[in-house]
Amino acid sequence: MTNDNTRSKANAVFFSAIMVISMVAVGFAAAPAAAAVNSGSVEFNDQVLDDGTVEVNYSDFNSDSSVNAVIAVTYENSDGDAVLAGVSNTGSTDSSGTATVTIDDEGGFPGQHTAHLFDSDDVPGVSAGDVVSTNGFDTDTAQVADTEEVVEVNPERSSGSNLVADGNTVYQGEDDVVFVGNASQGIISHSELSGTSGNREGTPLQDPIPEDEETGTYDLNGPTDGDGGFSTTVISPSISTAEVQLSGGSDISQVGPDSAASLKVFAEWNFGDAEGLAITVEDPSGADITDEVLTDDDVLQYGEGSETGDAASVGLNLQNEDAGEYTVIFEGNDEIDQDSVIEQYTIELTTEDELSIDVAEDSVTQGSNVDYTVSGGTDGQFRLVTIEGGDFADGVSDSQSADIFRNVDDVSDTGYNSSDDYAWALVEIDGTTAVGSIETQYLDTADVTVEVYSYENEVSSLDSDDLEDDVDLEVTEGELTLDSPTDEYTIGSEVDVNGTAEAADEVRLYALNNDNWEIITFNGQDSIDVDSDDTFEVEDVTLSDGNGGGNDILAFEGQYQIGVIDADDARNIELDSGDDSEINTSSWTSNDGTRATIRSESGGLTAQFGTIDGQFATEDSTMTVNGTAEGQSNVVVAFVGERGEVDVTEVSVDNDGTFDEEDVSVDLSQGAASGHVISLGRDGTVGDGDLPNTNSSDTVGIDELSSFITNLEDQSLTGNQVRDRIVSQTTEADATDDLMISTTFRVTEASVSLDSVYPEGAQADGINPVAAGETMVVEGTTNLQPDDNSIVLNVLNQNDNSIESASVEEWSNDGQFTLTVDTSDLETGTYTLEADSGDTTDSTDVEIVEERQTDDTGDDTGDDTGDDTGDDTGDDTGDDTGDDTGDDTGDDTGDDTGDDTGDDTGDDTGDDTGDDTADNGSSDGGSTDGSTPGFGALVALVALIAAALLATRRNN
Repeated sequence: MTNDNTRSKANAVFFSAIMVISMVAVGFAAAPAAAAVNSGSVEFNDQVLDDGTVEVNYSDFNSDSSVNAVIAVTYENSDGDAVLAGVSNTGSTDSSGTATVTIDDEGGFPGQHTAHLFDSDDVPGVSAGDVVSTNGFDTDTAQVADTEEVVEVNPERSSGSNLVADGNTVYQGEDDVVFVGNASQGIISHSELSGTSGNREGTPLQDPIPEDEETGTYDLNGPTDGDGGFSTTVISPSISTAEVQLSGGSDISQVGPDSAASLKVFAEWNFGDAEGLAITVEDPSGADITDEVLTDDDVLQYGEGSETGDAASVGLNLQNEDAGEYTVIFEGNDEIDQDSVIEQYTIELTTEDELSIDVAEDSVTQGSNVDYTVSGGTDGQFRLVTIEGGDFADGVSDSQSADIFRNVDDVSDTGYNSSDDYAWALVEIDGTTAVGSIETQYLDTADVTVEVYSYENEVSSLDSDDLEDDVDLEVTEGELTLDSPTDEYTIGSEVDVNGTAEAADEVRLYALNNDNWEIITFNGQDSIDVDSDDTFEVEDVTLSDGNGGGNDILAFEGQYQIGVIDADDARNIELDSGDDSEINTSSWTSNDGTRATIRSESGGLTAQFGTIDGQFATEDSTMTVNGTAEGQSNVVVAFVGERGEVDVTEVSVDNDGTFDEEDVSVDLSQGAASGHVISLGRDGTVGDGDLPNTNSSDTVGIDELSSFITNLEDQSLTGNQVRDRIVSQTTEADATDDLMISTTFRVTEASVSLDSVYPEGAQADGINPVAAGETMVVEGTTNLQPDDNSIVLNVLNQNDNSIESASVEEWSNDGQFTLTVDTSDLETGTYTLEADSGDTTDSTDVEIVEERQTDDTGDDTGDDTGDDTGDDTGDDTGDDTGDDTGDDTGDDTGDDTGDDTGDDTGDDTGDDTGDDTADNGSSDGGSTDGSTPGFGALVALVALIAAALLATRRNN
């Protein structure tokens, strides 16, 4: 109980205390607060000095009567310290206002300044130009420029200056750019400039300018057109050239001690109007040795050591450094030093000037060119490269030896030293290397040694002590192949000569006769050029023609050897006669000539004449003649008539040995005739070479044969006599190899005939009826030439009007043609078919029927002459009560003899009520009558009549 009272009293005391404290707190809260002097804000805008002063706005400064707001302006010096530029006048007690600050002449403008808000008790006690503590209440920054500088700002940027005038360029990554307008514009902030187009259109320029800022133009007017604005262009900074060069200007990657003191660092970059390039040189360990090896300042500015305004260089001396790889680093010397701009260049310093030589390929085919490179020299030096005479090919002359080294690339001179027997080239080092080339066709097919000496001139004798380096070059034999012609060759025919020839510029073609290879010429040439892909080809060559010994070999039938060889090798091989048109077999083999077997054969003759079924119509003036005549350029086609007329035509033969002439003239009178195709044989001469009425000194060829046959028409000869004369002078002449193909035919008038007409699918001879709607097939014959003629078939009605037509232009040599006519639109009746070739006609009549009669293939022979099918046996009295099971077996023995006049009218009582199983379809047709299943037409008629009578009977 006591505890409870005690607890109640304690609670009362506690809550009373809370109430008292609350009342006290309320009293304190209602009391007035003391003034604070540690707050306020300041606003400092970009501006130009006006009479040496700037204005700074401040606000929210609370102070008692003894404390005033003070504005101090500072700038940052090169050490990063805040330096006082000026302090505002004191004495103001306003909480907001504008303070005027006088800037000292050494106040760090133009550039970025900072305004600080102090109270008068805390202003540092320093003078303008002194480092100051910046523990103010609030700060703000602005760009400040002098009025004179605004007026006199250079329209072109200068390296190291951050002032940018109207139209100047700025670069990605710059962070302290000051845009200076005219006197009225003053300092222009970045955000006042916005993009004019593209992705940057309307977007303010950022400060600082980011490394990925959109490039292009930014303007006070932004994308809006207008004059009197201010614009600048943002571009990406880059270093286009960053290298180490010899004093002569060639960039190098390796240098020996002799030239290590004559180096320079050279650079070209696009942001030289903003800042220069800082150069850093690191040794192989990565240590910075810039100050020790650069002979001038380590910052490059435009125009230093260069005639151009966008390049600069500085001397580099590595002569006292250790051998190894040195790195030169190029970057902007102020703000433009982002990774995308930095460039590096490495150069290796060697312990000594070591010359070396190497070849582009370790192994090459003889006759091809191969490059060599001399390395380790100093720019501008000359060095001697040699190959000794023991590595030359056999038979190489002094002039050819002088051409082993080619005068190309860095080679200044070449030659051959006959006294010391070596070919040489003098090369000039460009940077640290020199490049030349070797012509290997004059070198032996073996390992060839190429040497480089320290000599600066060609010398009379080589000293091994001056040998700097050497390299072995393997020279291999070039492969020769002859792909065509091989195997068979038809004498007189044209073929393509082709194959491959590695490393040869030209090849020659030869044929082997006994012990010597003899040259084959063509079109007046004895050599074939080899293309850059090591192939050679010449088309349409007649091997049997030409003035070379090889041509004569292949002009006779037989099996021979044919081959190709490098033309230069052939020229270097001379027989005792000094004639290079022949090569003996040993020289051929030693000079890698290739060979193949070829068999010369005389060409055959085939011919086909375009006669039609052994006839030729006089209305056709030409005939098609085709065939083959291998080895010939032309053949003679001659037609001879019964009365001795001739018609002669020369037909050209294609390269593949075929001829096909569609319009060979045939001008003969009617009667028996013959056609002849004549080709000259291997010798190209008609018969024995002697034709009547020709000059014996002339070549007796195709033209003379044509004239000879043509002239026979004027000699009043019969056809047989003309043919005998032709044969006697050609195929039957002494020692002849002429060939002839002949045919006989008859010249007659044009003819066309209609032979057969039948429905499609039912072929038949003669003229047959066709049912309306069926396709009519018409067959005929003609002796006219196909293709040159056409046959038109007209279907004529009774008024001779054509109501259907068809035509044909092609048929075989038997003269048979086929046409089809659709009869769907024809009515039944008789029509006339007329075939017209233009020169002759033929006609016949044809019937179009409603239904074409077809053959009855059934077993009913028609012997049942009484129309009674035999079902009624005569005994049927009408008692068919269903017991008639269809047993009418033909016992009707002849009562139906024709006298049955249909009088079966009463005996059959009609009681066949369905019980008769034969009548309800269950009868198996046991009648032995041999009529056609389904009845014939006569039987059907009788059945129809019987049914009618039965119906009448039942009705009764």
